[in-house]
Amino acid sequence: MAELTLQRNVVIKVTVTEEFKKYLVGELEKSIKNMDAQLANMETQGKRLVENLKKQGEKTVKQVSAIVQQINMDKQQATLAKADVEKKIAEAKELKIGSEFLQGTVQGITTVKAGDNLYKKLGGIEVLLKDGVIQEIRGA
Repeated sequence: MAELTLQRNVVIKVTVTEEFKKYLVGELEKSIKNMDAQLANMETQGKRLVENLKKQGEKTVKQVSAIVQQINMDKQQATLAKADVEKKIAEAKELKIGSEFLQGTVQGITTVKAGDNLYKKLGGIEVLLKDGVIQEIRGA
C-alpha cells in the first residue's frame, strides 16, 4: 500500500517552573542586549556614512537626507521591538507556577496511507515539557 510523508505543526508547551521563568527572562534579556548592541552599531555606521558623504560635497545632500531618514526609521523600529521584548519580560515574571506556557511550534513529520483519517494525522499534536523534559504528548 502506498504511503506519503507529510509535515505537520507540533505545538510545544511548557509547564511553568521557577527554573523556566529564570530561563525565559534570561533569554529575553539577552535579546535586549543584542538589540542595544545592534542599535549602537547602526548609529555608529550611519554617522560614519553621513560624514563621508558630506565630505563629497553638494551632490550628496539628497543621499545624506535619505540615509538619515532610513536610520531614524530603523531606530524607531528597533525601539518598538525592544519595548515589545520588555513587555514580554514583565509578562514572563508574572507567569504562574504550574500553568502552561505556549513556547512555540516546530515541524513534525507523519506518514499517511489510504484509510487514515488525515485530520487526526495532521492536527492537534502538543508536546508538554517541564524543565526541558517531555512530560506528555497530546493528540498523538
